[in-house]
Amino acid sequence: MNVIKIMIADNDSVRADAFAAMFGLQEDFRVLCTVSDREGAIGKLALGPDIMVLQAAVLNGRTLSRFLRTVGKESPATRTILAHDVLPGDEELIDGIRQGIRGYLRPGEPPALVAKAVRAVAAGHIWAERRILEKTIAAHLLLPETLHVHVPDLQPLTCRERDMLSMVLKGASNREIAEMSNISERTVKTHLYRVYRKLKVKSRAKAIALLSHS
Repeated sequence: MNVIKIMIADNDSVRADAFAAMFGLQEDFRVLCTVSDREGAIGKLALGPDIMVLQAAVLNGRTLSRFLRTVGKESPATRTILAHDVLPGDEELIDGIRQGIRGYLRPGEPPALVAKAVRAVAAGHIWAERRILEKTIAAHLLLPETLHVHVPDLQPLTCRERDMLSMVLKGASNREIAEMSNISERTVKTHLYRVYRKLKVKSRAKAIALLSHS
């Protein structure tokens, strides 16, 4: 069993304890530490957490982007989930994903959902509402020069493959893509298999995570 190592960065001890208790119920989770400020979080990155559950108040006015760059430098494998009592607007959420946030949580959400989110992010996915993921993927992400930033040796996508990928990133199901393209679902699956193979991913969730990482 792979154990997911978690750091909790929260300046509210009651809320941090609630998260720790929640994570303690999961056999595949291990809380490495709880910290209450930015410096403490950076100092504990040496422990190698897989997931950091972060409250923005911990940053004490410092920018999220700068903090995430530090996390990426000190512990590249650490994925950050931002916890909010009240989630901000869509644009702020989207900007967070572009900067490197891999998931969003509300502290009051059901334990089963929180655990699912942590496992999804640990597996390389992004945990956010569908509309946020759809908006995150802007048209410029499908330009060849941008795709090559994410996959340097990318084989060129055909026009049809680019269309398929565009619809996937907008949240369309295989059936919806088939209807819009006037082709069968089996043909859609064939096209997407080729797209994912070129992107070196195995699913649409992995494609979204890859292309939304700035």
